Amino acid sequence: MNPFKYGSTVNGEFFCPRPELEQKLASYIKSGQNVVVQGERRTGKTSLVLETVRNMKGIALFNADFLAVRDLADLCKRLVSAFARLERSDDWLSKTFRFLSHLRPVLSVDKDTGAPTISLDTKIANESTSLDIILDTILEQTSKRKICVVLDEFQDILDIEDGERALAIMRGRIQLDSNTCYIFLGSVRNRMTNIFWHPSSPFYHSAAAFPVGEIDESSFFEFISNRFATAYRTLDRKTFDTIYTASNRNPGYTQELCEALCLTTPSGAKLLPEDVSKALQLIFAKEGEHFAFFVKQLTALQTRVLKTIAEIGGKEPYSARFCDAANVHSTTSIRKAIAKIEKEELAYWFDGDYRFVNPFFREWLRRQ
Repeated sequence: MNPFKYGSTVNGEFFCPRPELEQKLASYIKSGQNVVVQGERRTGKTSLVLETVRNMKGIALFNADFLAVRDLADLCKRLVSAFARLERSDDWLSKTFRFLSHLRPVLSVDKDTGAPTISLDTKIANESTSLDIILDTILEQTSKRKICVVLDEFQDILDIEDGERALAIMRGRIQLDSNTCYIFLGSVRNRMTNIFWHPSSPFYHSAAAFPVGEIDESSFFEFISNRFATAYRTLDRKTFDTIYTASNRNPGYTQELCEALCLTTPSGAKLLPEDVSKALQLIFAKEGEHFAFFVKQLTALQTRVLKTIAEIGGKEPYSARFCDAANVHSTTSIRKAIAKIEKEELAYWFDGDYRFVNPFFREWLRRQ
């Protein structure tokens, strides 16, 4: 059995406990305080929130994911689908049909789970009043029982046509719901900042900031070493540090690298720092074609700038040292190259440095 899971939400034995964050988040949920959960991709934000709610008694979970939401109709359909999942029973599906009867809901089958669910006709879902009706229905339920509303990748609402209006409608309903905790998750820091901290936004200062960063090293080392033990492998702290550095201290990428270590070492092995390089080679073999595709989307100048960030870091991309290393002697050209790199979501500015979205892509570039 693979002792590591990544790329999706985890729970139970696959979830690394973060007691301080879980306790603080639980207190917000109990008090009905709205929360903005921010952090880099694959830091375990969603798993943290869902595991915290699951461990709380008497609280139902409303969980909608807005990742790559296409338009208003898609937004409404995702909210209706989340509403239908509030309870797992035929009786609740019947009630949902009744609650949303004005929208003429249709019964469908979830393509991933095969379970029955409720959706909306695209034409109906795209009508201007549909979002109001759905939000009013949710509001009616939160007035009757304790619900935690989780809205994941919330910033992607800005991508739909008239997204600002959709945000204004949602804010108008949410501000009436003082006893319910709404948790907004986002992985694109600047866009979440614009939604919740820009004075012109309808959600301005409407939720408490809740940053999710790196897991405490000692706790994560214990968790990872215990997971390796279930696969009959021994991990010491030195090797863990090598793994954590190679994955840029990101929990999701750390577990991906650990899975590769399990696949490239025999049962009973004591894992060594040099084993990490072999595990990276396996990842490069699986993902190298995708990495090469990313590079092909760039010009020669843009590629040199990207490789220079990989080799010497991105803290001072307009310095003479960086320009010389990239063989680009115009800061304007570097600025345009970085804009392209950010647009393609290959790297991003964070805490005074340009970081690669995928740390293994950085290492792959350094080895070319």
